[in-house]
Amino acid sequence: MNPIRFKIKKVKQNKGSILALMVLLILLLSLSSMALIGVAREARIRTAKSVSGISARFAADAGVERAIYLMNKDLEAGTWSVDDIPTYTSESLTACNAEYTVTFDGSLASGYQITSVGKSGWSTKTVCATVKLNNPFANDYAILTKGNLGMKSKSTVSGYNSGDPDETNVLVAIGTLSNQNSSVDLKSGVTVEGDVYIGPGGDPDEVVLIKDDDSVEGEIFVMPKTLNLPIITPPNFTAFQGKISGKNVTLTTSDSGKYTEIDISNKGKLEINGDLILYITGDVTLDNEAELKVKKGSTLKLYFDGDFEAKNSSNINNESKVPFKVQLYGTGSSQKIEMKNSSDIQGVVYAPNADMTIYNKVDAYGAFIVDTFEMKNSGDVYYDKALKETSLDDEAVYFTITRWEEF
Repeated sequence: MNPIRFKIKKVKQNKGSILALMVLLILLLSLSSMALIGVAREARIRTAKSVSGISARFAADAGVERAIYLMNKDLEAGTWSVDDIPTYTSESLTACNAEYTVTFDGSLASGYQITSVGKSGWSTKTVCATVKLNNPFANDYAILTKGNLGMKSKSTVSGYNSGDPDETNVLVAIGTLSNQNSSVDLKSGVTVEGDVYIGPGGDPDEVVLIKDDDSVEGEIFVMPKTLNLPIITPPNFTAFQGKISGKNVTLTTSDSGKYTEIDISNKGKLEINGDLILYITGDVTLDNEAELKVKKGSTLKLYFDGDFEAKNSSNINNESKVPFKVQLYGTGSSQKIEMKNSSDIQGVVYAPNADMTIYNKVDAYGAFIVDTFEMKNSGDVYYDKALKETSLDDEAVYFTITRWEEF
């Protein structure tokens, strides 16, 4: 009988151990589940905070970008007034549970500081952007093209400052918006006293062809984004005033208007005396040894739809020696600008649809923004650092960000 009692007692003890083990297992599973629930909850909180932070940053960025967009629209429309910067309070961000508040400080002369505070949920992000006036000539580019840029033997690009003749170390740049192979071709003996820029996505080793390793004194950079070249609209003159032609012609401020062409004969002179604005619907031609002379204290803004040709030994004589006093704007859809042998120019050229060629022994002072650019042997281009000074009266002026900070 004893063996039987012993066996039954052992079975009861085993059942009790199993029950205790099951309870312990359930307890461990419960604790694990609670821990996992806690981890999941913390993950959801972190995700929510992250989404909230991203939304707040988007809202802050949107506030700055909207303000600058509207400022540039007003500039383009001619309705901008000094210190007229859009401000917002708790402005909702479209399709997002976020808002922004925009304020500003500073001035047109020193630059504006636009501050945008974005809020989303419990997250707040603050962005401060410094904004200044800019124009296409103020970006250090002696030459900027949409397509090919070529320079032949003994050509030089360097810089100076017409506002400070004592400043000698002026670094410059040349560049193309293209990223196609061989878009920049620098032959033997070329010297660029600065940097070379190519279009976004380009391979410097493929886009830039350099015959001499020391041709470029600076670096070769890839633009992070393409530059916008705004469309220039000629002034809205109504009636035609005929053509400007002959051997000796003098124009004053009162002669501003729309003409069919300019054609100055061999060894002739077109003299500008005053502040003159001309819109030429056809071609501009300076025959051999002709001179376009802009008197000291005078200015010329010349818009032309056709071609511009300065034949051998003709020149654009800007007596002030300040390139921005002579501004040439190509406003046609397909144009040519040719500066023939020994034809010097002191001015700025903005003609994004023009093929520009500078022939042998030409000195070009200013800045040149065109579709394509070719410099023949022994030509020199000098960028004027004074072009960085910008005013509301400049053509194609716009606001640009010079500094961006997140707090």
